[in-house]
Amino acid sequence: MLFQGIIIALLVFLGFIADIFKKDTGVPASSTAGLNIQPMMTALFLVITIGLLSLFMYFQMKKSDTFLKHRLWDKMYVVMPVIFFISLVIVMILFLTGPLSEVTQGNRWLIYAVMYYMLFVINMTVLAFIHKVKKNTISNELKISYSFVITSLGLLLVIFIL
Repeated sequence: MLFQGIIIALLVFLGFIADIFKKDTGVPASSTAGLNIQPMMTALFLVITIGLLSLFMYFQMKKSDTFLKHRLWDKMYVVMPVIFFISLVIVMILFLTGPLSEVTQGNRWLIYAVMYYMLFVINMTVLAFIHKVKKNTISNELKISYSFVITSLGLLLVIFIL
């Protein structure tokens, strides 16, 4: 519980630091003035965040007897994409209709909370698929590590390709 509390504190600190540096990263993508730092800072932010969320899951696995061992985990590869889709639709609706965008104007920390939630759900979805594919052939620690790597690489591809 102590390590998970430290991870949550680090996520809050990371959001605070990202909010400070957001003002200096407003260089347009079409700019030819040297190396564009914004995608690299975004990539670093994502990798650190996903790493901290993976550590959070790792400590939960060490603490709990049922994490990745409960019968429900055999069905999570179906449940997690549904949760992700529903969460994504709800967040988009709240941002597009105004309530969430109005609230986040005064409370920037809410943006990071929503972002952390969505990254956590993405990472859990990847973990659920890895758990389904690998079953008992690899350790749960490796499953969490693989989910970190695959989630990070997938999101980095989206950042740099799109």
